Amino acid sequence: MQSYSIPRPLALVAALFALQLTACSQPKPLTVFENDKESLLQFDNGKLIQFKEKPSPQYRHIPCDLPAVKTVVTNSSAFAALTQSAEVITWGDSYAGGDSREVTEQLKQVKQIVPVKDGFVALRQDGTVVYWGNAGKFSLDKALQNRMTNITKLFANQEAIAALDAKGKVYTWGYGPYGGNSLHVQDQLVDVVDIFARGRSFVALKKEGSAVVWGQIESSTNMKKLLPQLTDVVKIEYFQNTYAALKKDGTVVSWGWRSDAYPIRSALKDVASITANNCAFAILSPMGDAHFWGDGINCGVDWIKKTDITGVKEIISVGPGFLLLRDKAVPQIVADDTDYAYMFGFHDAQAILDKYWQEGSKITLGPASFVFTRPDGKVVPVGYRANLKNVEQLIERIPRLTWLAQANDGFVGIGEKGEWVSWSMNQAMFDESLVQPADSLVIKPLDFTPVAQCETPEQRQAILSKERPQRKINWSFD
Repeated sequence: MQSYSIPRPLALVAALFALQLTACSQPKPLTVFENDKESLLQFDNGKLIQFKEKPSPQYRHIPCDLPAVKTVVTNSSAFAALTQSAEVITWGDSYAGGDSREVTEQLKQVKQIVPVKDGFVALRQDGTVVYWGNAGKFSLDKALQNRMTNITKLFANQEAIAALDAKGKVYTWGYGPYGGNSLHVQDQLVDVVDIFARGRSFVALKKEGSAVVWGQIESSTNMKKLLPQLTDVVKIEYFQNTYAALKKDGTVVSWGWRSDAYPIRSALKDVASITANNCAFAILSPMGDAHFWGDGINCGVDWIKKTDITGVKEIISVGPGFLLLRDKAVPQIVADDTDYAYMFGFHDAQAILDKYWQEGSKITLGPASFVFTRPDGKVVPVGYRANLKNVEQLIERIPRLTWLAQANDGFVGIGEKGEWVSWSMNQAMFDESLVQPADSLVIKPLDFTPVAQCETPEQRQAILSKERPQRKINWSFD
């Protein structure tokens, strides 16, 4: 096993860190933050534990002297932490917002940070906006920045940003076709109270109940006919460039790629709730009747066509499936379990639920799997690759947990003895992987010392004393 020694400055930081954590009571875990490069766990004292890192050549490591944080946001390869003193500290990919040197003095008195592709946008308490990250489509024009002086909230979809001011006016920038250009609807973007930002477009909800949609809309969608129906919207759900809006009167309006709900159109008139998974929508009537529609190719046609499911209390999204909860009954998993959908197959899910479910169990969701913790303390994983044999091995080996969350293509928890517990559920290709979920279980002491590769103040000063490295572009013509 590889070993290393902690330099004296780091050892001092580690000692002070450990002393601070143990001086009162053991800190409680709150939230997992992760991207493609790094995974972090935040505690209620504002401290972070890094439990995974895959840095690239221009990756800035997490600061060794990171103060207590209020919250953390992340894009695909960089982090921005909002400290308890309302300042912003960044690390990660230098080209994606991990290096914020040009705007450091502006990143004070911040109240909101929104991640975007290759960058971040911060809203200050005085209502002004700051952007940093990769120059290009997200760069904030100075003239626009000067006009935005009373912003109350920021919203971002895949590649565009919208800012809402105190008077209900909307400002946009970023990639024009995805909503960065809103000139054609600018006169309508007044008296806006909320904005839904997902996929390639935006939906603004106005004070008098109407809605405005802009960005990239599927050519098959007749928005002129649809917009008059988008009134009194209470909830919007989304998957794969497909949208569905639930209205106050219980009706549903859908638009986008897989929005055709013709087979269940009669059920869209009396809806109590709507839920989206990776490729479909589920609606629930006040009487507990469940109906589904969406992408019948990737989700499986058979289960989407089911219309005889009754007695449902709640519908929970699980990857490409839905978990149906009933009063005093075993939940039902509804998903495509064919070989075509092998990457997210719930092959033994219902058998696991039937055998191990207890009333009062608590559900923890993952991207394509879930875990339920029974009242007796047993932890039962369900979902992708979770065959009955592996689940029974995991049940025997996972200790009682005081906290559990989805992370790093699996789950992490804290045992009642204070130990770190983690296991993987979502290998990229289960039929090619030799690692089974039961074999991926890790139980080890919870370590609060800073990671060896964290960035010291001296290293940070050396990095910032040099010119920012330029991104190298390799042109290829195939």
